[in-house]
Amino acid sequence: MAKEEEIEGMFTLVGDPENPELEETNTDKTSLMDRIQTMKKKLMKDDFDPTDEQRELAEKAYQKALEVATKVTPTRVVIASIFMAALMFSIFALGFWVVPRDSVSVDVVYKQGSSGGHVILMEVHNFGSRGIANVEVDASFYDADGEVLNSTSFGPISMMAHTSIAGDELEIVITGASIWESYFIEVELDYESSCCGPISKHVWTIEVGEYTFESHRLDAERNWF
Repeated sequence: MAKEEEIEGMFTLVGDPENPELEETNTDKTSLMDRIQTMKKKLMKDDFDPTDEQRELAEKAYQKALEVATKVTPTRVVIASIFMAALMFSIFALGFWVVPRDSVSVDVVYKQGSSGGHVILMEVHNFGSRGIANVEVDASFYDADGEVLNSTSFGPISMMAHTSIAGDELEIVITGASIWESYFIEVELDYESSCCGPISKHVWTIEVGEYTFESHRLDAERNWF
């Protein structure tokens, strides 16, 4: 029995399907323009006799592909990506700054003193695109038995769009209270919308004391248009 010849390398079947031939595959990477040129040469073989219309269409497609391959460069891809990112940011900014809406929040920060006691700091944000009036915040700090240890009241004031406010009237300091117990912070927010009039009072209750530092954001109901 004759020893079979070993064929090394990578090959591709080409030619007539009933009588194919092996053609060595070129493993080197080629550019898009080189591949287009190769395809054009294959289409223009002697055994292929296209009509004038087919030749014209093939030439137009070839020129168009060359034009696209020339124009699509890495630099232009990066520029297009930056442009799309800027467009998305502009759409977000338009919604944030222009679309009429009420968006009011209260940030509450709770801290335990190193030698005992508690501190509560609050900040009111008007993230909306229109002003609000008669903004009032009432906050109280009480223990598990319901005894109020300290409280504060803030307002009424008016706030322009995209503004925030904090201050002494939005702070509560409790001295002498144990740091080993659980406590509660109750926050009430009341304001008037420039489009909807008085808004129902928002009330939140936060349990604190388990950690030495806590931060909470209290979001009022959003009103659009």
